[in-house]
Amino acid sequence: MFGLEKLKFKTKVILVSVIIIIVSMGIVYIRNTTPITVIKINDWVFITSNDEGSWYYKSNLINIDEQTHIINVLVKYIYTDKGKEKFLETYKNDKYKDIDRSLSMVSINYQKMTYHQNRVVYYSKSDNIIGNDELSVKIDDLIPQSVGNKLIMKILEEYNTMR
Repeated sequence: MFGLEKLKFKTKVILVSVIIIIVSMGIVYIRNTTPITVIKINDWVFITSNDEGSWYYKSNLINIDEQTHIINVLVKYIYTDKGKEKFLETYKNDKYKDIDRSLSMVSINYQKMTYHQNRVVYYSKSDNIIGNDELSVKIDDLIPQSVGNKLIMKILEEYNTMR
């Protein structure tokens, strides 16, 4: 078969070794040039928490635009009892009495260190939408040690993005 029986043993070993090296180099090339994308269904990453709630971001929905230095990310805030009380002091509306969490679409300029919360949707414990806010074009500076600052630092580190 293929005339291999006529080759000496030493030549066969060299031929097999060359084939193994070529295949290995091909595998290394493919692994280093082809991105491996893993998408998780529930891919929330913890940011921080305090006595009012816990914050997470959805890592498989992050969009980083390196030309404009803008990161768009979905942020989830889960309220504690104290956080719910504080929220209800601001939003004095009965529809929010069962608030459990909120989802926000946030845009962050990681070069200027500013953020804009585009939209917030409020959910009850039973997963019903109980309200939402379309927010104005107000852009704020990220405050050191704030949730937004911790979020941007975590994303920049995770995605190896430079400011």
